[in-house]
Amino acid sequence: MELTETFSAKPNVTGLGDLPEAWHWSNAPGFDFSAALTADGKNAFQAYALDSFDEGLAVALLSFARDHATELITDRPLTLAEGFSHPGYAFDAVVAAGPGVHGYYTEDAELHSAVRALVPAFRCEFTGDEDQAEAEYRYRNPSGVPGTKWGREPRPFLKMRFRGNDGSLEQEREFYRPKLLVSWITRNEGNADLFVELENYRREVYTVGWADTWTLTPPGEAPRQTTLEDLLETLKSALYGPNLDAGTGEFPD
Repeated sequence: MELTETFSAKPNVTGLGDLPEAWHWSNAPGFDFSAALTADGKNAFQAYALDSFDEGLAVALLSFARDHATELITDRPLTLAEGFSHPGYAFDAVVAAGPGVHGYYTEDAELHSAVRALVPAFRCEFTGDEDQAEAEYRYRNPSGVPGTKWGREPRPFLKMRFRGNDGSLEQEREFYRPKLLVSWITRNEGNADLFVELENYRREVYTVGWADTWTLTPPGEAPRQTTLEDLLETLKSALYGPNLDAGTGEFPD
């Protein structure tokens, strides 16, 4: 398989800036793909932007991936490399989805296995050690990370379980959006049965309950009483981590 020939033959393909062995093509207005080979030419990184393509960001993304190929090309379903930056954007990481997740070239097994799909990311969106199910959800599900939107705010990693109105408690933490976390906590003021357990991008686990007021148990600490305002600020910081300044629209006030 000759990867240079494969990508050079894409419809409407052009070179990508001044990056060698890199290409840009678009199948329709707003549907922009870019790709670059690794330094040894044995693998390729490919990115997709929906109505948000920026050539400068694409060049920076693919260049960074090429320089961090040993971190990003592994047998794991999803890998993460920190330290990315590009002027005008707040992304601070790059994520690569493996062949078992991205689904780009399933009709060509050799090409499929050689490609890693790239997402410019915020650190708070991925753990970096996702299993197959987690990787598929975060990469593919509409409620996961909208990685094709390059002008977006962070979509924090949040898994949680909570006791429902019928008294039932989920056995395993599942993915939810922060809006439900905030809504459930605030609607359960005074409820002695309140129990929420949440996990963030660092796999840190927090629990929230009610005992005359809201109680919070941070990871490795004893439970402490808190106000609703302080509780929500603590959870926001736990979910967004270093990306608080990139926009917190996923965490309503």
